[in-house]
Amino acid sequence: MKIAVITPWFSDTISGGAERFAGGIAKSLQDAGNEVEILTTCGKDSFWPWDKDYHKEGIYHIEDYSVRRFSLNSRNKHLYDELMGKLIKTKELDYIEEMQLLLETVNSDSLNQFIVENAANYIYIFIPYLYGTTYWGSKLVPERSFIIPCMHDEDMAYFKVIGDMFQRVAGVMFNTVEEQSFTTKLHKIPLNNTIVSGGGVEVRLTPNPDGFKSKYGISDDYFIYVGRQVSGKNVPQLIEFFNSFTEKNQGNVKLLFVGQGEEQIIKMIKTSPNMIHMGELNDQEKYDAIAGSLALIQPSLMESFSIVIMESWLCDVPVIVHELCDVTKGHCDRSNGGFYYKDNVSFNLVMDKYINSPDLLNDMGKKGHEYVEQFYTWGKTAERILAFLKLKGFGEEEIHNENAN
Repeated sequence: MKIAVITPWFSDTISGGAERFAGGIAKSLQDAGNEVEILTTCGKDSFWPWDKDYHKEGIYHIEDYSVRRFSLNSRNKHLYDELMGKLIKTKELDYIEEMQLLLETVNSDSLNQFIVENAANYIYIFIPYLYGTTYWGSKLVPERSFIIPCMHDEDMAYFKVIGDMFQRVAGVMFNTVEEQSFTTKLHKIPLNNTIVSGGGVEVRLTPNPDGFKSKYGISDDYFIYVGRQVSGKNVPQLIEFFNSFTEKNQGNVKLLFVGQGEEQIIKMIKTSPNMIHMGELNDQEKYDAIAGSLALIQPSLMESFSIVIMESWLCDVPVIVHELCDVTKGHCDRSNGGFYYKDNVSFNLVMDKYINSPDLLNDMGKKGHEYVEQFYTWGKTAERILAFLKLKGFGEEEIHNENAN
């Protein structure tokens, strides 16, 4: 029996957390001796039209993964925008509207057909919760379906259809205790039907910060943001706070942005005097850039794990997070690897600490590194997931592949 990890998009260039996380889950389970496939659509990424194929259907091999791609369904974007507008305005949709919204996200009939036709041959792990690939796919064979929701405190998290989805599947796996607590209380999920499986992070490359700075002509100290530059990640506020900080301090410290984003936000970055938009970088350059920074800033209010924080700590670099995100604040409190802010004043205080305290940066970076090594390795994540599958009736002899590495 194979384990299928199902995600809306997947490639070796996507920097988004859920997609990278799906790849990590697949590889960790494969390395633990199981036969694993990634099932995904022919879409490119979240910025690509959700109903337009970018890749051809078929089986691909990406790094160590076997990836099956399925053609995307057409969708009514106008209806999706209309429903999202109502949700933003009223904070509520009725049950049928909730299902309709999920029907107009990312969906693939051919993927669903594959799930049904091969139900007896797979255990299905869906990630993340808020797309049609997870909602409709897990509905087909709920007794063999598990969900890694990557849940945030956001409007769609409160959908009744999402609660029903969690109730009917075989189990739900969370990245952190904060995510588990929020979701189980919200949707009244029995704790014995869940597990904090966590997540693993690794930096397999040796960072070369000096080489990065030399290549891109960066001589000033800098902070760094890595990920999607979108409103949902609270990036506009970060831009506002950092601009305010540099105006008051008249210093040369910079803020680097790595990754893709919304056109309007990228324009804001490029027109800010002390900000540098790097765009997408390969893994080596990303780690080089992080390692050369004073700290990584993660301003998002809606994180279920935050891979990039863990990657920063593995580069021995401390972090700065928003106080109103329970998950990232919890990471900082448990590790002593970062500080948090809640407004412009506290942001300025934290920035001053990092700029003027090199010994503090070094100490916090090391503590963060120790925290990741202790709690968030892929090996331990795979062990927890496999133990949970066994608890749910899927024995080791069913899923273990003697020919796997």
